[in-house]
Amino acid sequence: MELLHPLIGKKVTVFSLQGAGQERQDVGVLEAASGNFLQIRKNEHDVLFFPLSHIRLIKPFEPL
Repeated sequence: MELLHPLIGKKVTVFSLQGAGQERQDVGVLEAASGNFLQIRKNEHDVLFFPLSHIRLIKPFEPL
């Protein structure tokens, strides 16, 4: 997960695949990327975890 370290703490859009080939987009601050999961915080109450095998694209809001 070293490739994602520059994105930690930055606002990103995560494009992930759900069942039946449906794509989902979630926006939040990337908090962690370790093991097989990615964690983003959408707001002060909501934290999402994504299995890496379901992520298609992670797009930062600002260039690195």
